[in-house]
Amino acid sequence: MSRRITRDSVTWMLYLQLSAFGFFLYGFGPSVPLLARDLGVSDAQASLSGTALALGMLLAGLGGARLSRRLARTTLQWAALSLLGVGAAIYCAGRGVEVACAGALIAGFAGTVVINTTTAALAEHHGEHAAAAISEANGISVAVGLAAPALLGGLRLLGLDWRWGLLLLLPFIAVIRFAFGRVRLRDTRDTTADSAGRLSSLPRDYWRAWAVLLACATVEMCMSFWASEELRSHTGLAAGTATMAITLMLLGMVVGRLGGARLARAVPADTLLLASLSLNAVAFTLLWLSTGPVLALTGIVLCGLGMALQFPLTVTNAVHASAGRPDQAMARVSIGESLATGLGPLTLGLLSGAIGIHRAFLLVPLLLTVAGLGVAVRRTAEPVVNS
Repeated sequence: MSRRITRDSVTWMLYLQLSAFGFFLYGFGPSVPLLARDLGVSDAQASLSGTALALGMLLAGLGGARLSRRLARTTLQWAALSLLGVGAAIYCAGRGVEVACAGALIAGFAGTVVINTTTAALAEHHGEHAAAAISEANGISVAVGLAAPALLGGLRLLGLDWRWGLLLLLPFIAVIRFAFGRVRLRDTRDTTADSAGRLSSLPRDYWRAWAVLLACATVEMCMSFWASEELRSHTGLAAGTATMAITLMLLGMVVGRLGGARLARAVPADTLLLASLSLNAVAFTLLWLSTGPVLALTGIVLCGLGMALQFPLTVTNAVHASAGRPDQAMARVSIGESLATGLGPLTLGLLSGAIGIHRAFLLVPLLLTVAGLGVAVRRTAEPVVNS
C-alpha cells in the first residue's frame, strides 16, 4: 500500500494544533527544575505540577467522550487550544506551587483533548493512510517541541525569565487560529459513542502490552522532566545549558520517529521495540557514567533516538491485542499515559530528595528492564505482530 498522504489545509491545521501541545509539553518538563529553584522548593514539591498535569490528562481521558458528543469537533478543538493557553499562562504566572499545579492541571486536560481530537480527525480524514499521517503529526509535534527547552535554557543563560519562552505558546495558538480559522472538521456528534467498557473486558495480552507501554511512557516522562537536572548535577553544566540540552534528546526523537516508519513496515513490532529498548539502555549507561558534557550529551541524543519509536510501537501492540476494540484500547492507553506522567517524575523526584538525582536516575534502567521482560512475555504468548 502506498504511504503517500495528501497534506491539505485540514491536515496542516491538525498537525499544527497538535504541535501547540507538543511545544508546551516538551517545555513543561525541563521547566520543573527551573520552577523549583525560582520558588525555593524541593524537587519533589515541584514535581507535583507534573502530577497535576497527569490528573488533567486523566480527567480528559475519562470525560472527553461526553464533550465530543456535545460539541462539534471544530468547536471542541479550538476551545481546547484556548484552554491550553490559559493553563500555560496560569502555570507561568504562579509564584507558588499551588498556582503552578492549577495551571498544569488545566493544560493537561486541554492538551489531551487536543491529542484525542487530532488523532480521531486524522484517522477519519486520511482513511487507509491514517497511520502515516498520525506518525507524521507526532514527528512534527516533537520537532516543534524542540524549540521549547532551547528557548527556556537560552533565556536562563541570558539572565532573563524562562517563563517568556513557554508563553510563546499563546501567540503560536493565535497564529494557527488566524491561518486556519475557516477550516472545518467533520461534525461527528451524531456518530460518536463512548466505547469504554469494563477493564476486565479486554484480553490478557492487551494488559501485557499496556504494562510495556506504561513502563516506556514512564521512562520518557522521567527523562523529559529530570535529565536536565542529572546533567547539571553530574557533569557541571549550568542550569540553562542543561535545560537547552534536552533539545538534543528531542532531536533524537524527531529523527527516530520520522525515519523509523520504514523500519516499522519491514521489521516485526516486538523485534523493533526490543532493539529500541536496548539502544535506550546503552545510551542511558553512557549518560549515567559520564562526568563530562561531551559523552553525556551524546548519551542524551541516543536516548532520544532509542525512545522515539517506543510510544508508536507500544500503542500499535496494544491496539492489535485489543481483540477488535481499538477505541477502548486507546481509552486505556490515555490512562496509562496519565499515570506515567503523574507518578514517574514524582517518584524520581522523591528518590532524588532521599538519595540524590544521580542514584535516583537508576529508576530508568529498571523500567527499561521491566519493559523488555514484558515484550519477551508477549512474544512467548502469541505470534509476533507486525506494525
